[in-house]
Amino acid sequence: MVWNGVHFNLNTIIPWYVILIWTVLYFALLAWAWRPKEGRPFGNFKTIDFVYIALIAALLIVYNFFISPLIPKVGTVTTYFYYPIIGETFLVMLAAALVGKPGSAGLTMVIYTLLADIIHYGFGGEPFWFIYEVTSYAAIIDLWLIYRGKYYMIPFRGVFKGVTDSKVSSGESVTAEEFEEELKPAKALFVVDALLGGITISAAYPFWWRGFWGPFVLGISFTPSFWLITSIASIGAGAVLGLVVAPFIYYIKKVLT
Repeated sequence: MVWNGVHFNLNTIIPWYVILIWTVLYFALLAWAWRPKEGRPFGNFKTIDFVYIALIAALLIVYNFFISPLIPKVGTVTTYFYYPIIGETFLVMLAAALVGKPGSAGLTMVIYTLLADIIHYGFGGEPFWFIYEVTSYAAIIDLWLIYRGKYYMIPFRGVFKGVTDSKVSSGESVTAEEFEEELKPAKALFVVDALLGGITISAAYPFWWRGFWGPFVLGISFTPSFWLITSIASIGAGAVLGLVVAPFIYYIKKVLT
């Protein structure tokens, strides 16, 4: 059976139920992170957040369809690691860093996929390409943002240091709003930010697409050994790429925010 270009081939390396569990888990945790707070839903996104997301999604289109194809490809190198992915790594991590809210990476990929379908791919295979792009390239970053939030891609974390001395000494009652927050060095978390972002985006194609989505939608197949080798190579390369782009993202975030 083929519907809208989808072959529904379940003869995949990654079992279908693993994909289902991962997808449901991601959207459930995202829904929890987006629960209304003080009457404001969707994780308190602001207008500037959507501007950042839309702008970076548009830059992703320009990079992937007009710049990346011009980068020389070295056969045996790009077989196991497609090094132009560094541009996508930088842009998706930048969107997550500038917005700093769970779902920012996923929203970036949704807009990117919509634009890509309009100008290049068409809508064959949908809605599954939307699910693939979001759960493969963005999900881990979005879930990490539940913990890191606005401190993603900066070597600090926020902590409550308490209340003013005058309040404490006088014995006055203190509300939650009167707690003060300060920054504490968190270089290890900054490194984790970079590693998770780089590995997630670099390994998305070899691990998730070759392991499930390519065979499921297009009906193609890959050998488990090729899938494993390319996934491992991309994980290692992604770790390096994440560390390479991290200082640039930190500088841009520092300037803009």
